[in-house]
Amino acid sequence: MTYRHASMVLAASLALVLTATASAQERMPPAPHCMDAVGVQEVEQASPRSIALRAASGQAYRIDFAEDCPGVRAATTLKLEAPAGWACGRPSERVVVDGHSCAVSAVTPVQARDYASVARDSDSLRTATLPALTIRQRKDVRRGFGGSASYCFATRNVRGWSSDTQGMLVETNPLRSGGHRFYRVELGSHCLQLDRAPELSFQSGMQNGLICGNPGDRVVTADFASFDERSDAVAPLPRFTRRGACTIQAVYPASSQASN
Repeated sequence: MTYRHASMVLAASLALVLTATASAQERMPPAPHCMDAVGVQEVEQASPRSIALRAASGQAYRIDFAEDCPGVRAATTLKLEAPAGWACGRPSERVVVDGHSCAVSAVTPVQARDYASVARDSDSLRTATLPALTIRQRKDVRRGFGGSASYCFATRNVRGWSSDTQGMLVETNPLRSGGHRFYRVELGSHCLQLDRAPELSFQSGMQNGLICGNPGDRVVTADFASFDERSDAVAPLPRFTRRGACTIQAVYPASSQASN
């Protein structure tokens, strides 16, 4: 299963053109908050006044516009004009969406949790506006970077998990999870069942096998609730008869076991 609903496949690919003039030796940011526009991996839009991007380094950023700039996710061409390839929120910076120019007013680094929230809202808006038809990708169009559900993980790719005061840390197959090995899972409340659960499973609220923090996403736990005492000569056999569920509120990549 890919990290995109079938109905979310873009009708045309999204290409990024950078007007960068700096050489590889000059890749020092003009200011700490500036985004390296070379090699941007993803773009999401949940509001006409801003977009969220993930840089090649993995750091996420929010770009605010001076006025509404809708249609970024649906664009066939996307051009980021930034001096020397650094987006910092200067007056000379702009995003050109299918020929329409949008002035950049601010560039701000954001946490992985905030980026995942924007990406989830972006996907929800796109799903709500897609027509009921099958979209086929043109074979003659080169795919570029675009929206990605790498903020989600597939239940079938889960390798392990642990619980802590923040909720859960889930280990996945990075080759099938957008390069991410660990995901932070925040729960609606402290899930006491996790401390003693011998097994658990994830249930997708969208019923697509993806855990993204969407409504209905849950962790379902099983507990040792009774024992089969058939005779004194046979060791008691545990039965998983008591089950509990914990609501998932947020999901986002974690850089390591100790991150976030």
